[in-house]
Amino acid sequence: MNNEVSINIRNQINQSVMYSLLGRATKKMRGITAELNKDNLLTIKMFFDNNLSEEEEEEMQIANTEVVADFFNDFKDIYLDLLVVHKSIDICDKKGNLGWFYLRKEY
Repeated sequence: MNNEVSINIRNQINQSVMYSLLGRATKKMRGITAELNKDNLLTIKMFFDNNLSEEEEEEMQIANTEVVADFFNDFKDIYLDLLVVHKSIDICDKKGNLGWFYLRKEY
């Protein structure tokens, strides 16, 4: 995949993810990144500083369903990883190959 195509895909995924989170984002959210592997599998990773409530987890699954609907013909499969990492642990090194879509400033 050339760099221009990669940037275009990244921007489209970023737009879809951000739009799907309107009214759903939680203050527990620390970061969102994505990884696209050679088998055309997309994994969206969302990092949180605390366990999600049942309602919050359901909202993240709904957001992921919206992203899947946007790209169901473009990728072999799309996965969502909801990861809890305490805020004392740096997540900057966990960036996927499509970069950060959201990264909260940690104080």
